Amino acid sequence: MRTLIQDLRYGLRLLARSPGFTAIALLTLTLGIGATAAIFSVVDAVLLRALPYREPQRLVSVFEDAGARGFPRNTPAPANYADWKAQAHVFEDVAAVADRVFSLTGSGSDPDEVLGAGVTGNLFSVLGAKPALGRAFLPEEDRPGAAHVAVLSHGLWKRRFGADPGLVGREIMMNGEKRIVIGVMPPGFSYPSRDTEIWTPIALTPEQLGDRGSHYLHVVARLRPAVTLAEANAELQVLCNRLARAYPDTNAGISRFYAEPLHDTYTRDARTALLVLMAAVACILLIACANIANLLLSRATGRQREIAVRTALGAARARIVRQMLTESALLAAGGGALGILLAAWCFNFLKNLIPVDLSRSVTLALDVRVLAFAVAIALASSFLFGMAPALQVSKIELNEVLKEGGRGSAGSRRRIFRSLLVVGEVALSLILLVGSGLLIESFAHLRGLDPGFRADHVLTLRLYDALKYHDFTKRSAFFDRVLERVAALPGVKVAGFTSALPLTWDGGTNSFTTEGMPADPTVSYDANNRVVTPGYFEAMRIPLRRGRLFDKGDGPNAAPVVLINETMARKFWPRQDPIGKRIKFGDPQDKTPWCRIVGVVGDVRQMRLNEPPRQEMYYPYWQAKDNWMAPRDLTIRTSGDPLRLAGAMRQAVWSIDRDQPISYVMTLDDLLDEEVSERRVQAALLGGLAGLALILACVGIYGVLSYLVTQRTREIGVRVALGADAADVFRTVAGQGMTLAGLGIAAGLAGALALSRLLGSLLFGVNATDPLTYLGAVAVFGAVALLACYFPARRAARVDPLVALRYE
Repeated sequence: MRTLIQDLRYGLRLLARSPGFTAIALLTLTLGIGATAAIFSVVDAVLLRALPYREPQRLVSVFEDAGARGFPRNTPAPANYADWKAQAHVFEDVAAVADRVFSLTGSGSDPDEVLGAGVTGNLFSVLGAKPALGRAFLPEEDRPGAAHVAVLSHGLWKRRFGADPGLVGREIMMNGEKRIVIGVMPPGFSYPSRDTEIWTPIALTPEQLGDRGSHYLHVVARLRPAVTLAEANAELQVLCNRLARAYPDTNAGISRFYAEPLHDTYTRDARTALLVLMAAVACILLIACANIANLLLSRATGRQREIAVRTALGAARARIVRQMLTESALLAAGGGALGILLAAWCFNFLKNLIPVDLSRSVTLALDVRVLAFAVAIALASSFLFGMAPALQVSKIELNEVLKEGGRGSAGSRRRIFRSLLVVGEVALSLILLVGSGLLIESFAHLRGLDPGFRADHVLTLRLYDALKYHDFTKRSAFFDRVLERVAALPGVKVAGFTSALPLTWDGGTNSFTTEGMPADPTVSYDANNRVVTPGYFEAMRIPLRRGRLFDKGDGPNAAPVVLINETMARKFWPRQDPIGKRIKFGDPQDKTPWCRIVGVVGDVRQMRLNEPPRQEMYYPYWQAKDNWMAPRDLTIRTSGDPLRLAGAMRQAVWSIDRDQPISYVMTLDDLLDEEVSERRVQAALLGGLAGLALILACVGIYGVLSYLVTQRTREIGVRVALGADAADVFRTVAGQGMTLAGLGIAAGLAGALALSRLLGSLLFGVNATDPLTYLGAVAVFGAVALLACYFPARRAARVDPLVALRYE
């Protein structure tokens, strides 16, 4: 211990004696360790930490694979859920959830639209989650006609009801009806999505449990003990085949039922991006360690006499190595401490990497796991950048070093080692530069993509009325009054309603029949179903390709009409004019009326920006009495800043119905930004890491050349004295630096090509081997590397022979 304390004191004195070196080393390590710890905190919180449920490894989500219809992760139909619950012996229990929207009124607050869920009574027991206050649902409460009860989220309980513990057992107004609050869930519970804040019994009727055509449930199951996921999926496949034979009309298009871990359901889209970022910060850490190793090797040159004297006085090689590693450990400890502070400072930005549905239950914090990881990488870093210089310095030739001006073979070996470190830095940096370039180009493609509508100067807001206005005529009259009142506001050009704003909902499809055309068994006759008002297409600037749009003549007593998009026209009426053709919901035998196609509008990317448009049909709201969709999203095109009209819009709606909840007030530009926000964060992070790697690599090149010039000052002076001009010296030194950069670029290109597959799922509109991106990365790195070579080469070219010949 005394020896260790001696080494620590001596190391601190040496570091304090070289403040410039110490500052650069600490800054480099802070960036490397801080970036690594910060990204690890996200990876740990999202990918490594278990969900906050009882035995979460046994929880699975269950889906239908209807890939032929464009839904490989389809939400199940109630009858399929009932069959899983009754016939799948691999499950201990199965629960189902249906999305709901609730209108909260009363309690002295403005009306509030709250997302909720209708759930089977066993949901909380399947998850292994218990309310923080009150109780969960009883089996008898999950039956048609049972008592109206509800469980609230902790956030809603605090926000709207002031965290009143006496709320349990009292009634609240939901959708105009009284419901008894029986429980409040603990903080962080948010199944099935982040925004779910109320749970009520789903109370499926026998008719609903026999429905195989409507796919809207989220299904979660708990595996029996010792049952593997593979065994569960094998049994589900047998059940899928059996039901396809028994119900060919509804189940033949489903290729399989399958289960996946509930944790994977939440993290599936984020996993690849987080692993790529973790690999990127690992590269940053390696580059930082290589730079510190180079700095220590340069510094060790000035300590050769000291080490030689200590060796001559009897110091063992192990003792010298330990002293050098102690100094490295001190640097790593300082860099680790500062890196932890840097990681904590970044948490506010990094929370954007957390998947949306985990954002309530997952938080970023400097917990024991993150701190332990930071300490571990600090120790590993000290070993990485400290061992090689320590071993190199301890291998000295006493006779050579103690001679004035002596040069040993160890010097050339150190130069080779330092050159290899720089080549490695350049290779890793170029890999990151290529990756960030691909992601940035992908983001630019996605954000610049034509979504099928014009987002500028459009304000949107959502009204919830479906349960309040039971009478279809009253509901339609309400929309008419809202549109009339909104259209009269100054600054409003045109307004319209739709049942689902683009990019806000992945579902809402219906099967249909085309009149006079034989059904093709290889084609899935389904399309997105949307209900809109006149003015919607003008407000969104969705172009009319042929025919006409809806107008006031398309009322409840007029002949039923429908609009379709270009994709639907191409798919079902290729090389034909669909205007005048007729379609209807369901099968030909269904009693739903035939609707005549009166127009074809442009494609809109309804699902995701990075997914191609699906076939889509639009129905006028006055004729949508039997349509299960109802208008809810109001779109207003304005002549100025849309958000300035937000207050006036609310007052216009509340002047008609004071209890009407209003939510999701935003501009279409904000909606598009939200759609690409995840990719923007990924591109920004990887781009920042690549820029940092580029700087560190160029600092490495600069350091090696500066060291080279210092070591060869006498030789350069002799060459200049013998007639070499400044240009020759400049080319020689710069050429050595660019040779290292060239070798690193070649290795980096090979590495980037080998790792390009990892980025494939994160890219849109750009190939993972895009030659322009690779060439651009090489050009950028080459230019910066040339700049790093310029200053040492210029210093070498200005060496004065008289000064150089007196050097040392």
